[in-house]
Amino acid sequence: MASIGVDTKSTDALLPLIQASQARLGIEQVRRIPPAHFLVDLCVAWTAYKAGVGVGAWIWFVVMTLAQTGRTIHLVRLDRSGRLAPSRMLLYLTVWLTVLGALHAVIMAMVFSQPPSNVRYVLTMILVGNAAGAVSPAAGHLASYVWWEVVYGGTLLACWLLQGTLEGLAIAMLLVALFAILTFYVRDQGRSQAELVALTDSLRRERDRAERASQAKTRFFSAASHDLRQPLTALSYNAATVCALAEVQQDETLAKVGQGISRALEESRSLLDSLLEVSELDAGAVRVGWETVEVTTLLREVVEQSASVARERGLELRLAHERMSPCLAWADVVLLRRIVQNLVGNALKFTASGTVLLDCRYLGDGPDDGVEIAVADTGRGIPAEAQEQVFEEFFQVGNAERDRSRGLGLGLAIVSRLVRLLEGSISLSSVPGEGSTFRVALRRAAAARVHALPDPASKARPVSLVRVDGQRVLVVDDEREIRESLSTFMRTLGWNVRAVPDGDAALEAWDSGFEAEVLVVDFRLRDGRSGLEVLASLRERGCAAPCVMITGDTEPGRITAARAVGIRVMYKPVDGFVLANTLARLLDRDPA
Repeated sequence: MASIGVDTKSTDALLPLIQASQARLGIEQVRRIPPAHFLVDLCVAWTAYKAGVGVGAWIWFVVMTLAQTGRTIHLVRLDRSGRLAPSRMLLYLTVWLTVLGALHAVIMAMVFSQPPSNVRYVLTMILVGNAAGAVSPAAGHLASYVWWEVVYGGTLLACWLLQGTLEGLAIAMLLVALFAILTFYVRDQGRSQAELVALTDSLRRERDRAERASQAKTRFFSAASHDLRQPLTALSYNAATVCALAEVQQDETLAKVGQGISRALEESRSLLDSLLEVSELDAGAVRVGWETVEVTTLLREVVEQSASVARERGLELRLAHERMSPCLAWADVVLLRRIVQNLVGNALKFTASGTVLLDCRYLGDGPDDGVEIAVADTGRGIPAEAQEQVFEEFFQVGNAERDRSRGLGLGLAIVSRLVRLLEGSISLSSVPGEGSTFRVALRRAAAARVHALPDPASKARPVSLVRVDGQRVLVVDDEREIRESLSTFMRTLGWNVRAVPDGDAALEAWDSGFEAEVLVVDFRLRDGRSGLEVLASLRERGCAAPCVMITGDTEPGRITAARAVGIRVMYKPVDGFVLANTLARLLDRDPA
């Protein structure tokens, strides 16, 4: 066992598992071997009949057949019942094997009690073959085979020794050698089973340990992300208030301060959103909307979006061919755009000079041949020993100082997860000092109606300052700083705000006559309560106001639960203007 790195000291602790494996294998063999045993026993009975046993041979055959059938039925029923411990099942296997050995001993004695003839040699050949077959139902359980061997092999050995001839002695010695070899084989088979069980158990424990570590990591990300988002959210609302006041008062200095704070917050939000995206993908909360995507058009749009960033860095970003042929992929256009944007952003970030090229092509002429998207750069390249690690979370080549302007090292981890979600594959080829090429292979789509690609420019539309006239908004958040900063911002825009810390206070506000026209509810509140519970309580009181759920939680199960409700979910830190415009749209007050 030590040869494969299994701790031999754990054998006793693993004994129940080893016995279960042996019992399971033994029952499987008992199910399979009745036809073979029937033929063997028929040959034995015929040989005994020819040796002069007469009708007794056929009586023995009937008894033996009934015993074989009874063993199979009895053991299979016990196994199906699931009531017996493995050790008890092995005991029954041993008893039955010994009984069958005793029945064979009877026919041996009957044959050898007849006058000497060549039939004895034929019988011995059949019985030796049967002895080799008995290894199978023993299933590596040495005790079963030894008990059977003592009765079966001992009788056959005694029959030859009692002949009192040199020939009988020679055959007896051969039988001893044969049974010794078979015994060692069963012993080794049992040891191999023990090693396999030990190794399987070790792998299971390592898997469980890895799963617990993964769950702990997810919980850590969730807690850290939630706690970090809280002060950033309050700061974001205060920054929005500064910008709103600057616009109202036409104060340029105040506007610059607000814009500076907003830029710093946007950088922090981007880093936290990367953590959130990993959690969402791991949670299975991202659903694929399969459709036919025209990849070439998508690549052109990504080039246009990222052109200004490339120019700022002095890089050339373009398609590999000006007249690139259309390529149709079966994918989700939003997820595919995210993959390409991440790869392009990564290439621009780590390329000091030169070119970033985007390309796509079919991998063959057949309908089953896929589509390959390539993003190549002339950057520093990635050493061979690090090429597998770049798809791991938080791994970055050449960023030991953790320069946050180069991200967290989650971009390629997100890409890898998204590619798997689209049932594709990603590969990397890179030469240090010359550059890297990432290739994504996806399924090819049939020539059909291509869905229009969403206009990315619409998502980047500047957020306008939407003012309202006293519309009632109820804010439920257990963080005082967030309640105060959001209330100040919303009042600056003209909202009538009531901010409360929990569900009880929210119900009190509703019962006191503050009939909110729209709700802003934090997802995770104190004392283990959630915003979903608060919303349900308000609904029971007759509140039908639309709701925006705000959360800094990235725990996968909670993300899935929040989305399952079907209400709008926004993640902290929330941009104040985006929230205000969202609420205005819910009330049909968005002038756009």
